[in-house]
Amino acid sequence: MKIIDSRIRLRTEQLLKIWTDEQRTPYSDYVYLYKMKSRISTMPVKDLIELAAANNIEQMLAYGITAQDNEEIIRLAQEFQEIIPIAGISIEKGIRYALRDIKKYFDDGFAAIFLSPFTLKHSLNDRLLYPLYGLCELLQKPIIVHGAIHFWRGAYMWNGQPQHIDEIAVDFPELKIIVSHGGNGFGPPILSVAQRHPNVYLEYSALNPSYMAPEFLYAANTYLKNKCIFGTDYPLVDFNIAIDHWKKVLRENVQELFFRQNVLDALYKEPVPY
Repeated sequence: MKIIDSRIRLRTEQLLKIWTDEQRTPYSDYVYLYKMKSRISTMPVKDLIELAAANNIEQMLAYGITAQDNEEIIRLAQEFQEIIPIAGISIEKGIRYALRDIKKYFDDGFAAIFLSPFTLKHSLNDRLLYPLYGLCELLQKPIIVHGAIHFWRGAYMWNGQPQHIDEIAVDFPELKIIVSHGGNGFGPPILSVAQRHPNVYLEYSALNPSYMAPEFLYAANTYLKNKCIFGTDYPLVDFNIAIDHWKKVLRENVQELFFRQNVLDALYKEPVPY
């Protein structure tokens, strides 16, 4: 079975800066929490792709956060077909510029955009962000949001809670929303959001199923089997470890959906009309 990893960071100097910068960043604590020191040295992209392929991963969604990240990712995606580019969006310069960036990124070939309410320091349901959601809905392009606990204590934890995602899905019913880390830390309510809204998906990157509430595993195996998506968030978690953990808890008949088909549907399938 071929696998698509729905969330990784490439190990280039630019894309590792969130962990290696001498200045403390919102991601600094993750190096300790995920025992990442051995995985945050630079690695040629070709070698990383070969490492993933050795674990049957044929494509990976490579995330950017900054404009500089995005520029590097789209260049690499044009060179390596294994990379599906995801653009990080900032509102630091204002909403007008963010809207311009979104249009440009999609024109350049990015598959989706990514918003973190923690680094933005705005709740996902902040009306300031609504023009961004509206543009993505209009373009029929997916948006990925960090909808789980974040270990950076410089932003309010509740910025990404399931209630906010439900509000966005109500106000933009044809917007495809991929919830990164699947609501981890907020409990089962996110399952109701995904069950209620046909265009909401849950991506389970950086999560060990052994530590997840049983409701999440039951959902992935049954009534949300078409909505749950595999990811590692490499280099947070090694490819082989994540795959092995999930294969142990998933029913055989849902593994193709979880490891491959659901992310393709989330990215490329037309949204369910309202």
